[in-house]
Amino acid sequence: MMHFKSAYKSIAPWCFCLLLSLLFSCREKNNTAGEQVEKIPASIGTLFIIGGGDRDDSLMQQMIQVSGWKKGDIMVAIPLSSTYDSAYHWINDQLQQMTGQACVRFDSSAIHDVAKLDSLRKAKIIFIGGGDQSRMMQLIEGSTVKKMIQEAYHNGATIGGTSAGAAIMSELMITGNQLLDTAYQSTFPVLRSENLELKEGLGLLDSVIVDMHFIARSRYNRLLSAVIEHPNYLCIGIDETTALIIHGDSATVAGESQVVTIATPDRIKKEKIGLLVQVDWMFRFIFRVINSELRSNPR
Repeated sequence: MMHFKSAYKSIAPWCFCLLLSLLFSCREKNNTAGEQVEKIPASIGTLFIIGGGDRDDSLMQQMIQVSGWKKGDIMVAIPLSSTYDSAYHWINDQLQQMTGQACVRFDSSAIHDVAKLDSLRKAKIIFIGGGDQSRMMQLIEGSTVKKMIQEAYHNGATIGGTSAGAAIMSELMITGNQLLDTAYQSTFPVLRSENLELKEGLGLLDSVIVDMHFIARSRYNRLLSAVIEHPNYLCIGIDETTALIIHGDSATVAGESQVVTIATPDRIKKEKIGLLVQVDWMFRFIFRVINSELRSNPR
């Protein structure tokens, strides 16, 4: 499990204004490694967290490269979509074209399959597709699936995921639902206390909450709700066609857009249930915007 708490202990509490800081803007077209973002405590495996959208070949090729995958190593595809067949083929066809090797298919029928669970534990690459993260956690409850994924990560595997497969990486997982409004919305129209639904995720990231499709779907209120409810957590919004790559004591950004991190060094006063109120005359948030490489032919 990767711990992020120490990374933000030194954030200045005197920052009263909303701070938008462009930390990195890598304009070299051939810099596929991205730019270094934060120094964080070491871990054995690698997380390749994609914010959804177009999963282009260059991004997936980079995942294979950073994983150290070689012919014969196991790759596992976990489709979260309700249409398992198409979701699996969507992942497998791309990876098979790049490696010449098929992925082990791990869907709901494999949850108690001893051979499939062993493949999951021994995998070099595990890729979790988009769909419904809450449904996956419900399906694997009471099984050893979560433990097998954690063991694979501990043994050096690269755990990749996109969209729902990104949100599921953390200990506390955004479901996308509001507790005070049953109608699903892509983002939250207002900031309200005790409105954000969080559930247990895979626990590969500690003290971090991940949101996806972040800029494309304007999910600022959703992630702000998370940091308000959990002020000791680092909240990360990953945009589409963009990956946050976490390995060892560092994190890098790759792809076409940006990663935004939000943290609050001070307490936020909130009503029991209702609209949030400020601790002072202005919210004390710190925003960090991290650009990946800027391509010459953006989509």
